[in-house]
Amino acid sequence: MTRTGRTPTRDDRRASRAGGRLKLGASAGLLVVALAIFTATPAHAQQAPGGGDQGVAAAQARADTAASAYIDGLFKSQELDAQIAGIQESMARLEERVTALRDTAQIHALAAYKRSGTPVVALLTSDAPAMDSARRTVLLDYVNARDDDAAAQLRKAREGLQSQQHDLEAAQQQQNDVVTQLKGEEDRLNAELKAAQDQRRRASAIAAPAGGGLTLSNYVPQAGENPHHNDPFLVCTRGIESHGNYQAYNPAGPFYGAYQFTQSTWDSTANHAGRGDLVGVDPRNASEYDQDDMAWTLYQWKGKGPWNGRC
Repeated sequence: MTRTGRTPTRDDRRASRAGGRLKLGASAGLLVVALAIFTATPAHAQQAPGGGDQGVAAAQARADTAASAYIDGLFKSQELDAQIAGIQESMARLEERVTALRDTAQIHALAAYKRSGTPVVALLTSDAPAMDSARRTVLLDYVNARDDDAAAQLRKAREGLQSQQHDLEAAQQQQNDVVTQLKGEEDRLNAELKAAQDQRRRASAIAAPAGGGLTLSNYVPQAGENPHHNDPFLVCTRGIESHGNYQAYNPAGPFYGAYQFTQSTWDSTANHAGRGDLVGVDPRNASEYDQDDMAWTLYQWKGKGPWNGRC
């Protein structure tokens, strides 16, 4: 996924896991749909660029469907991660408020002791007279009643958040399993697509006039400036991802190029765009024009989600 990629200086929490979580109760449905998608025969196979080879076209259609399901699963993972992070922040704020209320209650109690005319030290010592001890207890209960009520409400809210967090974490684990399966299927179908593209390239090379060596890449870099190069979204995204470096590399993914594509997402996007010539090409070896083109294609296909919704 692209936005699981970041600049090499940033920690990437998703580098070592497939990523994702889905809202409770929905992940099982996604898995059923995904498995149905993977086993179904595509009704409208994408035509292979420059030819009508049915094997390539069928592989393109299957890979495109799998990639779409996987990317959507990752988006839901990001949403669930954000919900859990929000709950954890809320719980931390509640803990701070409970602590503040406890401190306030102690201040109120000391002020009440002073107003009662009884020396504070006498009230707090273990050998204080029984009457003073009883009065101290009543006074504490009276003074702290409002603070205790507020603290009880905060504790109840905290317990509610803890329950929500528990449910979300259970869904998180379930979604991990779903995304892992989606990722595995996407990788398998991308490999199938690459093999079909390579077979087609071999056939083209064999049929070509003699004089050139056999090459499995028919990619010819597009020169010039992409019409979307200065689009605010692309400018912002490549600035965050790579500081505009089209040769950027982050081994955490690994992630490549100005927009920090993984190879899998690059291949999926190229396939979706009908750019079979870019399938299997290292994004860094693509021209700036074509890197912009693939980033724009992914943005139009899946929005800001692949880059965590930024820009």
